[in-house]
Amino acid sequence: MQRRGFLTAGAASVAALSGIRATQATAAAPEESPTAAGDAPPLTRNRLEGPYYLDYDLNRIDITEGRRGVPLDLRIQVLAAGSGRPLPDVAVDVWQCDALGLYSGYERTTLEINARDKAPSGAAGQLPSGRHLPPDSRTTYLRGFQMTDGDGRVRFRTIVPGWYTGRAVHVHLKVHHQGVLLDGAYADGTTMHTGQLYFPEDLLADLRPVAPYSSNPYRRTPNSEDRFYTGTSMADGMVEATWDRREVARGVDGALTLVVDPAAEHVGHVGSRSSG
Repeated sequence: MQRRGFLTAGAASVAALSGIRATQATAAAPEESPTAAGDAPPLTRNRLEGPYYLDYDLNRIDITEGRRGVPLDLRIQVLAAGSGRPLPDVAVDVWQCDALGLYSGYERTTLEINARDKAPSGAAGQLPSGRHLPPDSRTTYLRGFQMTDGDGRVRFRTIVPGWYTGRAVHVHLKVHHQGVLLDGAYADGTTMHTGQLYFPEDLLADLRPVAPYSSNPYRRTPNSEDRFYTGTSMADGMVEATWDRREVARGVDGALTLVVDPAAEHVGHVGSRSSG
Protein backbone atom coordinates (compact mmCIF):
# COMPACT_ATOMS: atom_id res chain seq x y z
CA MET A 1 0.00 0.00 0.00
CA GLN A 2 1.28 3.45 -0.91
CA ARG A 3 0.75 6.48 1.33
CA ARG A 4 1.15 10.12 0.50
CA GLY A 5 1.97 11.49 3.93
CA PHE A 6 3.92 10.29 6.90
CA LEU A 7 3.84 6.55 7.33
CA THR A 8 4.35 5.15 10.72
CA ALA A 9 4.28 2.75 13.38
CA GLY A 10 6.00 0.15 15.30
CA ALA A 11 7.60 0.61 18.63
CA ALA A 12 9.66 -0.93 21.24
CA SER A 13 10.63 -0.77 24.83
CA VAL A 14 13.40 1.44 26.06
CA ALA A 15 16.15 0.01 28.18
CA ALA A 16 16.04 2.82 30.71
CA LEU A 17 13.40 5.40 31.56
CA SER A 18 14.35 8.93 32.48
CA GLY A 19 12.94 10.98 35.35
CA ILE A 20 11.98 8.02 37.56
CA ARG A 21 10.73 9.40 40.85
CA ALA A 22 10.61 8.28 44.47
CA THR A 23 7.59 6.25 45.56
CA GLN A 24 7.26 5.24 41.97
CA ALA A 25 4.94 2.63 40.55
CA THR A 26 5.96 0.48 37.65
CA ALA A 27 3.30 -1.59 35.94
CA ALA A 28 3.12 -4.13 33.15
CA ALA A 29 6.84 -4.89 33.05
CA PRO A 30 7.46 -7.41 30.27
CA GLU A 31 8.46 -10.95 31.15
CA GLU A 32 10.42 -11.41 27.96
CA SER A 33 13.50 -9.50 26.81
CA PRO A 34 13.24 -9.27 23.01
CA THR A 35 16.75 -7.95 22.55
CA ALA A 36 18.47 -10.71 24.54
CA ALA A 37 20.77 -12.93 22.52
CA GLY A 38 19.08 -16.03 21.15
CA ASP A 39 15.56 -14.81 21.90
CA ALA A 40 12.85 -14.89 19.24
CA PRO A 41 10.79 -11.79 20.12
CA PRO A 42 7.01 -12.30 19.95
CA LEU A 43 5.27 -10.46 17.14
CA THR A 44 3.15 -7.51 18.30
CA ARG A 45 -0.50 -8.06 17.47
CA ASN A 46 -2.06 -6.01 14.69
CA ARG A 47 -5.34 -4.18 15.28
CA LEU A 48 -7.92 -2.18 13.37
CA GLU A 49 -6.94 1.29 12.26
CA GLY A 50 -10.21 2.69 13.59
CA PRO A 51 -12.30 5.51 12.13
CA TYR A 52 -10.12 8.49 13.13
CA TYR A 53 -6.79 8.06 11.32
CA LEU A 54 -5.58 11.05 9.28
CA ASP A 55 -2.53 10.85 7.03
CA TYR A 56 -1.09 14.27 7.85
CA ASP A 57 2.52 15.47 7.57
CA LEU A 58 3.26 16.11 11.26
CA ASN A 59 6.88 15.14 11.88
CA ARG A 60 7.31 16.14 15.53
CA ILE A 61 8.19 14.90 19.01
CA ASP A 62 5.71 17.05 20.97
CA ILE A 63 2.22 16.28 19.69
CA THR A 64 0.19 17.97 22.45
CA GLU A 65 -0.41 21.40 20.85
CA GLY A 66 -1.16 22.60 24.39
CA ARG A 67 -3.83 19.99 25.10
CA ARG A 68 -4.25 19.57 28.86
CA GLY A 69 -3.53 16.27 30.57
CA VAL A 70 -0.97 14.29 32.55
CA PRO A 71 2.32 14.40 30.60
CA LEU A 72 3.34 11.12 28.99
CA ASP A 73 6.93 10.59 27.83
CA LEU A 74 6.35 7.72 25.41
CA ARG A 75 9.42 5.85 24.19
CA ILE A 76 9.08 3.17 21.54
CA GLN A 77 11.56 0.82 19.97
CA VAL A 78 10.82 -1.09 16.76
CA LEU A 79 12.36 -4.54 16.28
CA ALA A 80 12.24 -7.02 13.41
CA ALA A 81 10.39 -10.26 14.06
CA GLY A 82 12.59 -13.32 14.12
CA SER A 83 15.97 -11.62 14.40
CA GLY A 84 15.04 -9.06 17.05
CA ARG A 85 17.28 -6.50 15.34
CA PRO A 86 16.37 -2.79 15.63
CA LEU A 87 14.73 -1.24 12.58
CA PRO A 88 16.19 2.21 11.76
CA ASP A 89 14.59 4.78 9.47
CA VAL A 90 11.01 3.56 9.78
CA ALA A 91 8.16 5.97 10.48
CA VAL A 92 6.16 5.55 13.69
CA ASP A 93 2.82 7.36 13.48
CA VAL A 94 0.62 7.84 16.56
CA TRP A 95 -2.80 9.33 17.21
CA GLN A 96 -5.04 9.42 20.30
CA CYS A 97 -7.93 11.18 21.98
CA ASP A 98 -7.52 13.95 24.55
CA ALA A 99 -8.38 13.75 28.26
CA LEU A 100 -12.09 14.24 27.53
CA GLY A 101 -12.28 11.61 24.81
CA LEU A 102 -12.08 13.86 21.73
CA TYR A 103 -10.00 13.20 18.61
CA SER A 104 -8.58 16.10 16.65
CA GLY A 105 -10.30 16.41 13.30
CA TYR A 106 -13.37 14.64 14.71
CA GLU A 107 -14.66 16.70 17.64
CA ARG A 108 -18.27 16.84 16.44
CA THR A 109 -18.25 13.18 15.41
CA THR A 110 -16.87 11.89 18.71
CA LEU A 111 -19.22 14.09 20.75
CA GLU A 112 -22.21 12.80 18.80
CA ILE A 113 -21.18 9.15 19.13
CA ASN A 114 -20.45 9.48 22.85
CA ALA A 115 -23.71 11.32 23.55
CA ARG A 116 -25.72 8.72 21.65
CA ASP A 117 -24.11 5.72 23.32
CA LYS A 118 -24.26 7.32 26.79
CA ALA A 119 -28.05 7.60 26.49
CA PRO A 120 -30.22 4.79 27.96
CA SER A 121 -31.13 3.64 24.45
CA GLY A 122 -27.52 3.44 23.35
CA ALA A 123 -26.17 -0.01 22.50
CA ALA A 124 -22.65 -1.31 22.17
CA GLY A 125 -23.39 -2.18 18.56
CA GLN A 126 -23.67 1.54 17.79
CA LEU A 127 -19.97 2.09 18.39
CA PRO A 128 -17.80 2.96 15.37
CA SER A 129 -17.33 -0.09 13.16
CA GLY A 130 -13.65 0.64 12.56
CA ARG A 131 -14.23 2.00 9.08
CA HIS A 132 -12.65 5.36 8.34
CA LEU A 133 -14.82 8.45 8.77
CA PRO A 134 -14.35 11.83 7.04
CA PRO A 135 -12.97 14.55 9.36
CA ASP A 136 -15.24 17.36 10.55
CA SER A 137 -12.53 19.89 11.53
CA ARG A 138 -8.95 20.86 10.71
CA THR A 139 -7.47 20.45 14.20
CA THR A 140 -4.32 18.29 14.52
CA TYR A 141 -3.54 17.90 18.26
CA LEU A 142 -2.30 14.54 19.57
CA ARG A 143 -1.15 13.31 16.17
CA GLY A 144 2.35 12.99 14.80
CA PHE A 145 5.14 10.78 13.54
CA GLN A 146 8.84 10.27 14.13
CA MET A 147 11.58 8.39 12.27
CA THR A 148 13.40 5.72 14.26
CA ASP A 149 17.09 6.24 14.99
CA GLY A 150 19.87 3.70 14.49
CA ASP A 151 18.61 1.69 17.47
CA GLY A 152 15.03 1.64 16.19
CA ARG A 153 13.86 4.14 18.82
CA VAL A 154 11.46 7.07 18.80
CA ARG A 155 10.11 9.34 21.53
CA PHE A 156 6.86 11.29 21.78
CA ARG A 157 5.87 13.97 24.28
CA THR A 158 2.13 13.63 24.69
CA ILE A 159 -0.49 13.18 27.44
CA VAL A 160 -2.06 10.05 28.87
CA PRO A 161 -5.22 9.61 26.78
CA GLY A 162 -8.67 9.94 28.26
CA TRP A 163 -11.57 7.65 27.42
CA TYR A 164 -14.83 7.53 25.54
CA THR A 165 -17.78 5.17 25.25
CA GLY A 166 -17.05 1.50 24.75
CA ARG A 167 -13.24 1.55 24.47
CA ALA A 168 -10.41 1.10 26.94
CA VAL A 169 -7.80 3.87 27.18
CA HIS A 170 -5.49 3.43 24.18
CA VAL A 171 -3.16 5.03 21.65
CA HIS A 172 -3.25 4.11 17.95
CA LEU A 173 -0.10 3.65 15.90
CA LYS A 174 1.19 2.61 12.51
CA VAL A 175 4.64 1.62 11.30
CA HIS A 176 5.72 2.42 7.75
CA HIS A 177 8.91 1.65 5.85
CA GLN A 178 10.46 1.77 2.38
CA GLY A 179 9.32 5.36 1.97
CA VAL A 180 11.08 8.70 1.60
CA LEU A 181 11.22 11.54 4.16
CA LEU A 182 11.10 14.80 2.21
CA ASP A 183 10.34 18.27 3.62
CA GLY A 184 8.86 16.79 6.79
CA ALA A 185 6.56 14.35 4.95
CA TYR A 186 6.95 10.59 4.62
CA ALA A 187 5.83 9.38 1.21
CA ASP A 188 5.51 6.21 -0.87
CA GLY A 189 5.98 3.77 1.98
CA THR A 190 4.33 0.52 3.03
CA THR A 191 2.42 0.03 6.30
CA MET A 192 3.82 -3.08 7.98
CA HIS A 193 1.98 -2.72 11.29
CA THR A 194 -1.20 -1.12 12.61
CA GLY A 195 -1.71 -1.44 16.33
CA GLN A 196 -3.07 -0.07 19.60
CA LEU A 197 -1.28 0.58 22.89
CA TYR A 198 -2.91 0.04 26.29
CA PHE A 199 -2.19 1.23 29.84
CA PRO A 200 -2.19 -0.59 33.21
CA GLU A 201 -5.37 -0.37 35.27
CA ASP A 202 -3.67 0.94 38.42
CA LEU A 203 -2.33 3.93 36.49
CA LEU A 204 -5.79 4.70 35.13
CA ALA A 205 -7.29 4.45 38.61
CA ASP A 206 -4.73 6.96 39.91
CA LEU A 207 -5.57 9.22 36.97
CA ARG A 208 -9.36 9.37 37.41
CA PRO A 209 -9.52 12.09 40.13
CA VAL A 210 -6.93 14.30 38.40
CA ALA A 211 -8.05 17.27 36.26
CA PRO A 212 -8.98 17.35 33.43
CA TYR A 213 -9.75 13.61 33.50
CA SER A 214 -12.04 14.20 36.48
CA SER A 215 -14.31 16.17 34.12
CA ASN A 216 -14.63 13.31 31.62
CA PRO A 217 -18.37 12.47 31.71
CA TYR A 218 -18.12 8.96 30.30
CA ARG A 219 -17.71 5.63 32.02
CA ARG A 220 -14.18 4.33 31.56
CA THR A 221 -14.18 0.87 29.97
CA PRO A 222 -11.69 -1.42 31.80
CA ASN A 223 -9.13 -3.23 29.69
CA SER A 224 -10.87 -6.53 30.40
CA GLU A 225 -14.10 -5.27 28.78
CA ASP A 226 -12.47 -3.88 25.63
CA ARG A 227 -13.27 -5.85 22.47
CA PHE A 228 -9.70 -5.53 21.12
CA TYR A 229 -7.66 -5.93 24.31
CA THR A 230 -5.95 -9.34 24.58
CA GLY A 231 -3.56 -9.21 27.55
CA THR A 232 -0.82 -7.52 29.54
CA SER A 233 2.30 -8.41 27.55
CA MET A 234 4.14 -6.08 25.20
CA ALA A 235 3.02 -8.34 22.34
CA ASP A 236 -0.52 -7.26 23.30
CA GLY A 237 0.49 -3.60 23.16
CA MET A 238 0.69 -3.02 26.93
CA VAL A 239 2.83 -0.02 27.82
CA GLU A 240 5.34 -0.40 30.66
CA ALA A 241 4.49 2.66 32.76
CA THR A 242 6.35 4.33 35.63
CA TRP A 243 4.86 7.14 37.74
CA ASP A 244 4.77 8.65 41.23
CA ARG A 245 1.69 7.24 42.93
CA ARG A 246 1.59 10.22 45.31
CA GLU A 247 1.50 12.71 42.45
CA VAL A 248 0.58 11.16 39.10
CA ALA A 249 -0.05 14.65 37.70
CA ARG A 250 3.73 15.14 37.53
CA GLY A 251 3.84 12.78 34.59
CA VAL A 252 4.24 9.21 33.38
CA ASP A 253 7.16 7.49 31.68
CA GLY A 254 5.98 4.91 29.17
CA ALA A 255 7.98 2.34 27.18
CA LEU A 256 7.03 -0.27 24.62
CA THR A 257 8.87 -2.72 22.40
CA LEU A 258 7.09 -3.15 19.09
CA VAL A 259 8.02 -6.27 17.12
CA VAL A 260 6.95 -6.15 13.49
CA ASP A 261 7.36 -8.19 10.31
CA PRO A 262 9.07 -6.05 7.63
CA ALA A 263 7.78 -8.42 4.94
CA ALA A 264 4.14 -7.93 5.96
CA GLU A 265 1.56 -5.32 5.03
CA HIS A 266 -1.05 -4.52 7.67
CA VAL A 267 -3.15 -1.45 6.92
CA GLY A 268 -5.70 -2.14 9.66
CA HIS A 269 -8.86 -1.80 7.58
CA VAL A 270 -12.08 -3.71 8.19
CA GLY A 271 -11.92 -6.98 6.30
CA SER A 272 -8.14 -6.86 5.85
CA ARG A 273 -5.87 -9.55 7.22
CA SER A 274 -4.88 -7.21 10.05
CA SER A 275 -8.44 -6.84 11.32
CA GLY A 276 -7.80 -9.17 14.28
